[in-house]
Amino acid sequence: MDLIEVRNLRLRAIIGFSPHELDAPQDIVVSLRIGLEERRAGETDNPSDAFNYRTIVKAIIQFVEASRFALLEKLAEEIARLAVFDFKAPHIEVRVHKPGALRRSDAVGIHIVRRPADYEGNIAFLSLGSNISPNENIVEAVRLLRRYTTVLCISPVYLSPPQGSSEQRHFLNLAVKIHTWRSPSEFKSAVIDRIEADQQRVRDPQNKNAPRTIDLDISLWNDEALEYGCKPWRIPDGDITRFAHVAVPLADLAPDYVHPTEGKTLREVAAAFDARPLRRVQLDLGVASF
Repeated sequence: MDLIEVRNLRLRAIIGFSPHELDAPQDIVVSLRIGLEERRAGETDNPSDAFNYRTIVKAIIQFVEASRFALLEKLAEEIARLAVFDFKAPHIEVRVHKPGALRRSDAVGIHIVRRPADYEGNIAFLSLGSNISPNENIVEAVRLLRRYTTVLCISPVYLSPPQGSSEQRHFLNLAVKIHTWRSPSEFKSAVIDRIEADQQRVRDPQNKNAPRTIDLDISLWNDEALEYGCKPWRIPDGDITRFAHVAVPLADLAPDYVHPTEGKTLREVAAAFDARPLRRVQLDLGVASF
């Protein structure tokens, strides 16, 4: 294996959790070692046979400077994930340093090594919706998802009519693909319940279709059909085959994913709906797709 090195990429990002760290971007120094097979380029001397390191550097700059992090560990992990998932790196080493973070030290940092096998955890698809201050609450939910788990990809956002009661505002809906080491029950308690609590979700036991600040559900989990939790909740979520506002964003993310119990692709499931009531809307979610 050959190693391409990018040394001391100087960026600025909002990082930390102390009040004085959240006011303005701080200096961050990122170094990469990308494991690749470069023998062909060494033989041919042809630029088209070489890895274009500028593309990954540009993606990292865009991602880091558009995001916020509490920990260097999270920042390094997100850079490594981007390299493995988006650029198919078989090996990535990431060093992230924060100059001036510790007295009498030049910098404090972390060095991590990742390979595709390190991401052989669970791939899940989540469905999100809001019709109380929906623009603000959807943006905040995505920000919190990025903080509490590993976000891989985000669908377009759709404006959709409410279900069950027409006397309320329309919803904004989307789907998110994530990677996690947690089980479904752990993910619900550690991530979903936490986000819904952070966003003051109030459940009305008399009206399951009541307005809400945020609604976050696990729609799909790997390619499994299962039950989890005390309710119990079911995966795949039955709403995938009942509602266009659930099926269409999922199909945007993974059109060829085969529904575990229906035996149809998400593209086929979504095509069975009249999607005319849905309307795509532009919403700034930061780096929306990695």
